[in-house]
Amino acid sequence: MAINKRLNILTQVIVWLAIFMSPILYLGLDHSLSVGTFFRCLALPVCLFLSYFTNYLWIVPRYLFQGRLRMYLFLNISMLFILTLVVSVWVKWSGSPFSFAHLLPTAVAYDEQNTGTHIIQTLHTIFNLCVSVGIATLIRMSLRWFDEKNSHAAATMAQREAELKNLRYQINPHFLLNTMNNIYALTAFDQQKAQTAIMELSKMLRHILYEHDQNQIDIKEEVAFIHNYVNLMKLRLPPEVEITEDVVIPHSYTVHIAPMLLISLVENAFKHGISPTQKSFIHLHLFADNEQICCEIVNSNHPKSATDKSGSGIGLHQVQRRLDLLYPGHYVWEKGTNPDHSIYTSKITLYDTQLHHH
Repeated sequence: MAINKRLNILTQVIVWLAIFMSPILYLGLDHSLSVGTFFRCLALPVCLFLSYFTNYLWIVPRYLFQGRLRMYLFLNISMLFILTLVVSVWVKWSGSPFSFAHLLPTAVAYDEQNTGTHIIQTLHTIFNLCVSVGIATLIRMSLRWFDEKNSHAAATMAQREAELKNLRYQINPHFLLNTMNNIYALTAFDQQKAQTAIMELSKMLRHILYEHDQNQIDIKEEVAFIHNYVNLMKLRLPPEVEITEDVVIPHSYTVHIAPMLLISLVENAFKHGISPTQKSFIHLHLFADNEQICCEIVNSNHPKSATDKSGSGIGLHQVQRRLDLLYPGHYVWEKGTNPDHSIYTSKITLYDTQLHHH
């Protein structure tokens, strides 16, 4: 923003210097340039300068931007009349007619008695002043549009960051509540497993405390977090439940992902994929490289009844919203059951991971 303003100021200084020095460039070609001639030729540039910055600094922001169009037009028409008169008096007072006639191929040589020439000179002055006013108005309106656009973008970004932070803060109590419920269930029948579960939880808490506030983390850290969670959940499951983890991340790649983005999918698999009486399984597949991250979870489908209040049910909604905010247009989430509804599959693919590598 500051660079753009400095560039705008520098550009205007260069342009106005060129306008004020133009008599030297043009009159020097076929006239003997004197102080009086140069002073006489400054009449129009000075009035152009006044009309431009009067609009740029005062009339446009004070009246046009406030919707006072009639006042804007009245002030400019009055100013054009006065400045045209100033140019005429200035040139006459300096002892010689002002003219850029040599710059205009069709211009008529000046003659004191030629009324048509006076009209041409006056129209030429009015035209240049109108151009000056128009340019000042357009530039000021463009700068205002860019400022509003940047302000809107900044406000949108701030709102997005606030929503993401709120979503991240919602994950902690939701995740910890479910995990503590599982540990509480273990204490009732196996204290040693409960102690092991607390150790696994401490590893996960370390991840939440130190990595949770970052926008992006190494996916290997996220995989370790998921692995600790799976180990904790295994403690309360019978050995016949089939749990597999298949993770493929080439060591030569450093891939980043939003923290705790995938854990809700794993939680959901344990919540709806495990039955105390029927065959149950959960298969986790995760692949990542510099182009994409693919996480697929396939589990047996044992939907909970409406009376089952375990979990808050907000996890997957958070995942969807975070995907929309963090990877807009760069993800695909496929989820659903097979024809007989015995198997549920949830697969998230994040594309162009390097775009989100911070």
